[in-house]
Amino acid sequence: MAQPEQKRQSKPEETASDIRQVAGGAGLAFLGRLGALIEAVSVVVFTWAYGAETFGLFAVLWSYVKVTTALSDAAMTTTLQRFVPRVAKDQEADVAGFALKLSFLIAVVFAAIGTYYAPSISSFINVGSADQKHLTDVIRLYVWVLPFWTTVEVGTAAIRARRKFGPEIRVRIFYEQGLRLVAAVIFFAIGLDTYGLFLAHLLSVILAACLAVRLVARHYDFRAVLRAPLTGTIARDMRKYGFSVMPSNLIKKLFSEFPVMLLNFMLPGAAGAAAGGYYSVARKLASALQVVRLAFEYVMAPLAAEKDGKGDKHRLEHMYAYATRMSVCLALPFGAALYLARSDILSALEPEFQAAAAAIAILVAGRVLEAASGPSFSIVEMLGHRSLPPLNGVIGLTVFVWLGWVQIPENGVTGAAIAAAIGLNITAYLAFFQAVFLFKLFPYTADILKPLLISLMSAVLIVVFADFGPDLPSPMGLITAIFGLIVALLLLVRFGLKTDDAAALGKLGRFLSGKFG
Repeated sequence: MAQPEQKRQSKPEETASDIRQVAGGAGLAFLGRLGALIEAVSVVVFTWAYGAETFGLFAVLWSYVKVTTALSDAAMTTTLQRFVPRVAKDQEADVAGFALKLSFLIAVVFAAIGTYYAPSISSFINVGSADQKHLTDVIRLYVWVLPFWTTVEVGTAAIRARRKFGPEIRVRIFYEQGLRLVAAVIFFAIGLDTYGLFLAHLLSVILAACLAVRLVARHYDFRAVLRAPLTGTIARDMRKYGFSVMPSNLIKKLFSEFPVMLLNFMLPGAAGAAAGGYYSVARKLASALQVVRLAFEYVMAPLAAEKDGKGDKHRLEHMYAYATRMSVCLALPFGAALYLARSDILSALEPEFQAAAAAIAILVAGRVLEAASGPSFSIVEMLGHRSLPPLNGVIGLTVFVWLGWVQIPENGVTGAAIAAAIGLNITAYLAFFQAVFLFKLFPYTADILKPLLISLMSAVLIVVFADFGPDLPSPMGLITAIFGLIVALLLLVRFGLKTDDAAALGKLGRFLSGKFG
């Protein structure tokens, strides 16, 4: 439980140390989330090799797996962030072991149910005629991704709970996504037209799960992890907390994945499969921007739990303010660059994927606005009553479903993007205002004015060039976007960030800022 708040001002060296901790962890988490860029490359390869309809089916089934993971992990990913920093050293392995065991057992049960009911499940999924005859067998194969992906999620969350934000990079990028790409190409080359993509993903996730467990063994007493009881006080408290916040985690997954599922459900046959693929491409490209906010969300969850446990609210407020101003100041030029580059990126896909261009612009704008709320969701999740995150999510999701039901029949993928962007921001800003009014944490200070102005000016210039500049042939638009983003970031560090903020970025930040000898 949190101790009484300490009524003191942070020392300058404490403030500098805090923001270095946030920046360093966010940088590593950012690298970990850059798997979105490998996924963007994979999308190009998968669509050219397997076609828009089969890729659309893959996107839909992967969405179902990820949503089900939000149930099978029993919110142990969040529970670990709350419990590991607060328990005694000799109890950390019990916490990690219980989380891994419980989530894996639940996931195996769900996978077995999915295997048995695969014929019934297939009747709810719209696919093209070429994939229809294989659908039941594909579901029976692919559903076994669930227990291994659950292990990846919970295992890497256990590492983050120890405030080790780098080790998951190799697991999530170089092994899970890298092997998936290589294996999918090999399976296509040997003639596995429909099954190849799903089998490649299953194999890559199994390897990633093994490596995630290996990471746990390196950072915890693995014998104690294996002996961790499924009963007792810690287990009971973890179950109680996990099941209480599970609706919130499920809602977060639904915001990301439900548009794909809803498009597939509402649009018949091959159109439903293809639309799911188009939206998935738009979401993946926009998620390259989302990595900025998620990096700070990942870092702030365990740090908020730690500072709250020590009653150190003032230092938490400094960290929250730093994370928020960096989140929005990085998101603005990044989002503008994606807006400029979207047509060139889509040109690498089959021509029909140009239908995702408007959806990309809408989702990018939504993610930039969401970034301005900072890691408020993690703050409320760690400090607030456990009913607040699911309540926020239910409100935002209800708005999304209503708007999607109205917009999708008329506007298809674009309508789904509008609904998702509005619903996401309703949830984000409910958490933001709760952090302000319930926990007296307001992240906007005078320190944000200068960097925000520079980032905003850079973003506006990039967007104006995209809309009114010359019509550049591919890939010059992408090259210009990358150049514009680099210049914007250089200007931000050089002229926008104050000394401590630049120093927190490490040697490169100190060099670019010119404020250090």
